[in-house]
Amino acid sequence: PLNSQSVSNIIQRGGTILKSARSKEFMTPEGRKKAYDQLKSHGIEGLVAIGGNGTFTGAEIFYNEFQIPTVGVPGTIDNDLYGTDFTVGYDTAVNTALDAIDKIRDTADSHDRIFFIEVMGRDSGYIAIQSGISGG
Repeated sequence: PLNSQSVSNIIQRGGTILKSARSKEFMTPEGRKKAYDQLKSHGIEGLVAIGGNGTFTGAEIFYNEFQIPTVGVPGTIDNDLYGTDFTVGYDTAVNTALDAIDKIRDTADSHDRIFFIEVMGRDSGYIAIQSGISGG
């Protein structure tokens, strides 16, 4: 279980400290039933779903099937969730890209070269736009 000691000193770390990922099993009715049974066996009555489109889609399906109350926290570097200005992780992703761009620019200038930078962001392109504008 998470307690104050296990979550201390994680604010500066990017990514998920829970090591969670998409589950192919959860995409099936049998997998979701197994998850529901696990929640009930541990006395869990609600969920906090932190993620993006896939997480929220799964949470909605899970709620519709089992009526488990769920709160959604937008956490995706893609920054592509409707109704949010910024998602958890987006600012970190942009600033990480800007740090790298600043370092690469120094090398490019000193050698009279051009560098192309590729960033993550799935289909939205928000990291590319923001870091491109901010990085010059």
